[in-house]
Amino acid sequence: MAELRNLRAEDADEVAALLRQNPHRTTDAEEVRSWLAQSAMDPEDLRVLAHDGAAVGYVDLMVREEVVNVDLAGRGREDELLEWAEQRAREKGASHARVTTWEGQDELASLLARRGYERIRSSFEMSIAFGEEPPTAPTWPDGVRLRAYRHPEDEQLAHELQEEIFRDSWDYRPTTFEQWRDFQVSARGFDPSLWFFAVAGDEPTALVLAFPERVGKPDHGYVSILGVRRQWRRRGVAEALLRHAFCALHERGLRRVSLGVDAESPTGATRLYERVGMTVTVAADTWEKCV
Repeated sequence: MAELRNLRAEDADEVAALLRQNPHRTTDAEEVRSWLAQSAMDPEDLRVLAHDGAAVGYVDLMVREEVVNVDLAGRGREDELLEWAEQRAREKGASHARVTTWEGQDELASLLARRGYERIRSSFEMSIAFGEEPPTAPTWPDGVRLRAYRHPEDEQLAHELQEEIFRDSWDYRPTTFEQWRDFQVSARGFDPSLWFFAVAGDEPTALVLAFPERVGKPDHGYVSILGVRRQWRRRGVAEALLRHAFCALHERGLRRVSLGVDAESPTGATRLYERVGMTVTVAADTWEKCV
């Protein structure tokens, strides 16, 4: 008989393997173990479905105000994992549950539709490959210059700037300083020399947070955050910052860089990424249900 129990550190390898049943996930054991220490995660919301001592399913919840985001894996066991997740969401006072599906997860998408979920949004992972020649250098708009991030004295500034920039994005939810540190500063590969601001005089106008690896892809650079304050948009600031990040990652020997983007971004982010040579590598859909 299967038991749905709390995630343990020793489950990490098996859980990572379950999540990698989706070929677009590169989760590894180190990443799974890190979830146990994240302030945004309640340990009671990370569960392993165990049968005869082996992990056959995994599910977790992340609560963001009235919405609970559900992550799950376990071919053939998704229905019972969702049943628990939806009940747990109700217990926590949430009104909506959300699940993401990637290309190729047609069976999970069909299950979600049968359970009353509706597809509400799409996103892309986009990437670019470089040769040995350095990427195109940035051209900075008049009055705007690069400033390096200084750690740790710029932590608060980076958090506040990110919150301001993304406040008008789809489905914005406030992130506390502690949660931001979990997601960014404590992320694997954190290297403050790959974080940058764009400034006009002493005023910060934009930021980019880049990492020298993607989980499961140590030779693959990643741009976690790229954003521009509203009054500085459409002036070429984002493109200059992104090109600078490309150059910095290329200097580290990285020849591929990726990022995630809302497919319906109101700022036209996908057009910017296409303009600098990035292409869509995988699409994902967000599904939602009232619980």
